[in-house]
Formats: sequence, C-alpha cells, structure tokens
Amino acid sequence: MSALSVEEARQLVERIKLFAQPQRLMILDALLEKGSLAVGELEACTGIGQPTLSQQLGALRRAEIVVPRRESRTIHYSLASEEDGLRVRALLGLLRGDHAALPALHAVSERYGGGKRTTAQREAEGGAQFARIRMNDPQRQ
Repeated sequence: MSALSVEEARQLVERIKLFAQPQRLMILDALLEKGSLAVGELEACTGIGQPTLSQQLGALRRAEIVVPRRESRTIHYSLASEEDGLRVRALLGLLRGDHAALPALHAVSERYGGGKRTTAQREAEGGAQFARIRMNDPQRQ
C-alpha cells in the first residue's frame, strides 16, 4: 500500500470529522435502521431538537452523505447511496464492536481493496486495503 500524501490525509481527516459528531452519528444510524425519514420523524427518533437537527442535516447534505426529497410540505432524508450506507454501517459496527457488522466490513474490504488479488497487485493498483477483523476469536484469547 502506498503512503498517504498530505492532501489525501487532509481529505480523510475532513471526512472523519463529519462522523465525529454525536448528532450526526445518531441521524445516520436512524437512516440506516429505518430508511427514508421525514424531518419530524428524525426529530422523534433521535431526540435532537429542530435547530440542531437542521444544522447537522445541512452538514451531511453538503458532504453528499444524505439527500433530501420533498414530498408536498415535508422533506424526507435518506442516505445518498448504497455505498454510503455500507460505509456508515461498517463504521458504526466497527466502533460498536458489533458482530452483525462483519458482513458490511467484509463488503467494504471486498469493494475497496480486498477480493482475490494478491497484496502486490493491490499495492500496484494503489487501492485501499482493509484487514479482516475477527471479533472475540477464541484462538486470540
């Protein structure tokens, strides 16, 4: 795997900052769990007040992680893409230590640098690599 450039590291840090905010994680978790939700439903699910909710949804919308859809006078939010959902599910699962997230982590690994290629092939392509994680493996204890 090639070393991170300064610019790439800065971009990754900016992306991490989007997720390093409690209300945003709660919003993303609710959208993962329930799919598309109206603003009022998000407010009820998360307990986040309207002004803060609007601010955090705006940040996620500008980052193109969530997308709004107007239905009459109601705005519904959902994750922007299946890939964003996969990334969010993998991140939340990894941080929670959730065994149910292992398929998402595996899918991210396969999609972004895993698969049947050798390490040398992945390094030559410059793709990301993810380690396979075994949680609570009895052989490691």
